[in-house]
Amino acid sequence: MQRGIAKRRSKVELVKQVCDYLKENSTSRVTLATLGEIFCTSPFHLLRAFTEVMGMSPREYLEEYRLGVLRSRLANGEPVVNALRGTGYSAQSWLYKDSHRRLGMTPATYRRGGAGARIGYATGMSPIGRIIVASTCYGVCSVKAGRSDAELLKALVAEFPRAEITRSKDAKQYLDSLQRHLRGQEARFPLDIRGTDFQMRVWTALRLIPLGETRSYQEVAEMVGRPRAVRAVANACGSNPVPLIIPCHRVIRTDGSLGGYGLGIGRKRALLAQERGLAAEGRLQDGQGSVA
Repeated sequence: MQRGIAKRRSKVELVKQVCDYLKENSTSRVTLATLGEIFCTSPFHLLRAFTEVMGMSPREYLEEYRLGVLRSRLANGEPVVNALRGTGYSAQSWLYKDSHRRLGMTPATYRRGGAGARIGYATGMSPIGRIIVASTCYGVCSVKAGRSDAELLKALVAEFPRAEITRSKDAKQYLDSLQRHLRGQEARFPLDIRGTDFQMRVWTALRLIPLGETRSYQEVAEMVGRPRAVRAVANACGSNPVPLIIPCHRVIRTDGSLGGYGLGIGRKRALLAQERGLAAEGRLQDGQGSVA
């Protein structure tokens, strides 16, 4: 038993070292063969260990890290070309081709603090307090809960300080739908969200969890075909931009404890209690309402 634990710790430590190396060399071309040589192991063993611990390959991890750095550079006003090159992207066309999924808008718009982007919002009450629903012309892009409308609006404005953010009828309709959804009624939600392939698989799996039920992080990992990616599943839940629509609150630890939740453990507990009550009344519906 002790040998197994030591082996597991060794694998986790290896992956941590690989992650650190990838971050330090994010602008370079790094292959599995190179990593194998540096860390004195076979590329196959390294890939398997990394995927088991992180739930993604080293290449996918490096792409996520680069995109995070790119977002930061653009948000700080760095010229697009400089930001791309400084992050390790040699061709602008690669990013622009799929910029909507990767950044939610073109890099130039993102760099300008969302200048030119139009985001509508509406605020209202819910079983867990005040909530804000934000949307683009494509659909709901953000849902948050907080103590006051001012706090919620401040959080929305923080990422895109120069976007055109106003109250809108579309967002109000989405808010009304969300409030019906939280009461156990059918609702439709076109979504405008982005994530990695792994995150999207996790978010899709979450929508399959019936109202009134829960699944463990381990079970969700198995649902997406990555049974050892429990930690990565938890991270995907934490990155969920619409947590009241994609029900990450229905994911708990294997021992039955609640685990984490982006909107707070108290809200998670309240949501689960309400949903158990709705399920007992027979108001069973699809895991997140209908996503158009």
